[in-house]
Amino acid sequence: MKKNILLVEDDVFLQQLYLDLLTQEGYTITVSGEGNDAKEKIVRGTWDLVLLDVMLPGKDGFTILDEVIKKMKKVSFPIIFLTNLNGSQEDKRELEKADNYWIKSDMSPPEFIKKVSAIFTSS
Repeated sequence: MKKNILLVEDDVFLQQLYLDLLTQEGYTITVSGEGNDAKEKIVRGTWDLVLLDVMLPGKDGFTILDEVIKKMKKVSFPIIFLTNLNGSQEDKRELEKADNYWIKSDMSPPEFIKKVSAIFTSS
């Protein structure tokens, strides 16, 4: 059965790269590049995984996650932050609210796919 992934990334190059990589692996991908749209898609969709960029136009990923948790009460799918933030203690506290976070600049395409695949093989 194909896994249904919501990819939230506003950087057009990264969005296309991740979309291509995930599609080649056989995942069904829905994309969003804007915070308000992403929140609505998260709440209304049926996802196996949400990959959520932190820095987005409209609403940032931290706000989206807080609002989704408040609205849904229990989130039954992993939400993983995609970010290049790794600085302040406040950022780290916010990042730890998600199921995990991945630093985009630290991942090659094969590492990205390996991390996504590991989520589905461990569940």
